[in-house]
Amino acid sequence: MYKRIRKAREDLGYTREKFAELLDVSVSYMAEVERGRTGISVKMLVKICNLLGLSADYVLFGGERGEDALLLDRIKRLDHKYLPLLNDMITDLLALNEDGSGENSPGSRDSQA
Repeated sequence: MYKRIRKAREDLGYTREKFAELLDVSVSYMAEVERGRTGISVKMLVKICNLLGLSADYVLFGGERGEDALLLDRIKRLDHKYLPLLNDMITDLLALNEDGSGENSPGSRDSQA
C-alpha cells in the first residue's frame, strides 16, 4: 500500500512536502506513511485516494491497473468545469465512430490488416 501511495504521488509530480500540505498533515507523518512505519485512518485513506485520483481498492490491495483505469484516474483529476467539454468531445467521437469513420470502421487502418 505504502509504495503505491508514494509512486502515485511521484507520478503526479507532488513533492512529499506539497502532498503533506494538501493533506493537512506533517511531512514527517507522510514520510512514515510512505515507509510503512505507521498506519492511516480510513479518513486519511479517503483523502489520499481523492487527491491522487485512485480507488481505495487499488491503494489497499494493488493489482494491475489497465489503461482504462489509468484514463479514468486522469479524468477524475480534471477540474469539474472541464467535464462538460470532455463529455461533448466523447459524444462527438462516438458519433464519428457510429457514422463509419471511427477506427474500427471499414477502411480504417486497423481493419485493413
